[in-house]
Amino acid sequence: MLSSPAQMDAEYLTKQEVAEYMRVSPATLDRLLRQGLPHIKLGRRVLFQKCDVDTWLKSKIVNGPDRPAGK
Repeated sequence: MLSSPAQMDAEYLTKQEVAEYMRVSPATLDRLLRQGLPHIKLGRRVLFQKCDVDTWLKSKIVNGPDRPAGK
C-alpha cells in the first residue's frame, strides 16, 4: 500500500522548513548549503532529511560535552 503524500513528505524537509528548524534566514541557509549542509537536489527543488541536518549540526558543536576544550 502506498503512503499518502503527507506521509511521504514527512520524511523530507523543504528549505523553508529547515530554515525555521535551524532558526536561520533563508540567505544563511543558502550559505550553509555551500559550506556542506547535506541536501537532495531534484531539479530546482532542494530537500533535506532531518537526520542528516541533525548529524551535520552535531558535527559543528564547539566545546560541547563530547568535545573537550582545546580539541
